[in-house]
Amino acid sequence: MENNNVLGDLHLTVRELSNVYEELSLLYKLSELFSTLNVNEICENLVNEAVATVGVKTAAVLFLNGGNQTLYTRACKGNWDKNRIVDGGTEFIADVLEQGKPMAFCKFEEVAPEDYFPGLKSVLLCPLAGKGKTIGLMILADKSSENEFYSNDVKLLRVISTQAAMAIENAFLYQEIEDLLLGTIKSFVKALETTTQWTAGHTERVTIYALGIAEEIGLDEKQIERLRICSLLHDIGKIAIPRDILNKKEPLEYEEWMEIGRHPLVGATILSGLRAFDDILDGIKYHHEHWDGKGLFGLKGKDIPLMSRILAVADAFDAMTSDRPYRARKNIDETLKEILELSGKQFDPSVVEAFYSWINRQHRAFLP
Repeated sequence: MENNNVLGDLHLTVRELSNVYEELSLLYKLSELFSTLNVNEICENLVNEAVATVGVKTAAVLFLNGGNQTLYTRACKGNWDKNRIVDGGTEFIADVLEQGKPMAFCKFEEVAPEDYFPGLKSVLLCPLAGKGKTIGLMILADKSSENEFYSNDVKLLRVISTQAAMAIENAFLYQEIEDLLLGTIKSFVKALETTTQWTAGHTERVTIYALGIAEEIGLDEKQIERLRICSLLHDIGKIAIPRDILNKKEPLEYEEWMEIGRHPLVGATILSGLRAFDDILDGIKYHHEHWDGKGLFGLKGKDIPLMSRILAVADAFDAMTSDRPYRARKNIDETLKEILELSGKQFDPSVVEAFYSWINRQHRAFLP
């Protein structure tokens, strides 16, 4: 009898240790997964992880809508409308949000108003509670094997949702910092462009063209955001060029062209203290390199950073279609023809092809 008790206790201990190990493994996996993602990516991964871990067919992440009591769907899977808005004042929803604890309903139709979540029989609700406040709610439903949710399901969902909520808070904070940075950059660029009438609006247009190329090529969201910053800052080195050169109405002398040609290096040097911007600094520094290796630093082909190759085309297009003190602008067709002729020489052929496809699909009203 005593041996049986010992074996029973041993089995129970092993089971508890197994559950703890499962939770710790899940925490480690999620912390690794969420650490580099933006809010949308976190929500999508949260839904997928909940479906796989708890074994449900339906999952949705809902965010509280500011000061209102409504919740809007941010990500979902299964039997859930991606445009669904939920009343946070409904009793059982309000209880979950206020108490900050998960709640499971095996016979959901008995507690929910009629047609509240049509088609859902068993539902597990869990708040997304960050360090500062409750962000929203996670809803799981339609358990694959059976209708009932068990304590381990609740525990696992709490682990997932807590980790996700903290990651979402951090992502929101990062986004706020990034928005502030972009706002500061734009203000700085506008201040620079006011020093010469010939460069006004140039940076914003180059950014539009560069992002168009990026979308055509299929760069991901993070690469596009890095390119956006690089585009906004690509001519920052011109702050060191004398105004009389930038505003000169006569053709520039060789020495003056050389002075202007310094601006990519000057720009990268000015921003060199931004250690997290190494790829952006390279994009700025090499944006006047030539595909055939005849540029400022002699880089050739794919040795030139992709951001630089994109900027080279976007920058050239805007320069050619804009008035300068020493020449009138070219029309769009002339400019595109010249860029195509320089493909494989000055410009990356794949970037030229992407730009040509993108520009021909646009409504030309926004072009100069």
